[in-house]
Amino acid sequence: MRKLILLTLILLSTLSANATCYSEYLEDLYSKEYNTKVKIVSKDEHVDKYEQKVGESLISSIVYGVGYLKIPKCKKIRITYICLLESCDKPPIWGYIIPR
Repeated sequence: MRKLILLTLILLSTLSANATCYSEYLEDLYSKEYNTKVKIVSKDEHVDKYEQKVGESLISSIVYGVGYLKIPKCKKIRITYICLLESCDKPPIWGYIIPR
């Protein structure tokens, strides 16, 4: 019974969320910045409708979430990220990662 509980805990801890188009956008953006492949795993993500004009761009939604950033040969970094969307079917127009 003890082995079954341990095996269940191990399996549950290895499950991760799938990448969204927002985390993929940030992976591309930060991979170019660091000149190496960057992996972002999103653990919790929220989308808030905004529908307001900022400058000359109409921002329809704000996406924010938490997860971690993995750079090869470095420790995982816990992050909070934010993206601004012009529309849901287009890629984000801006994104930023904040280390926690």
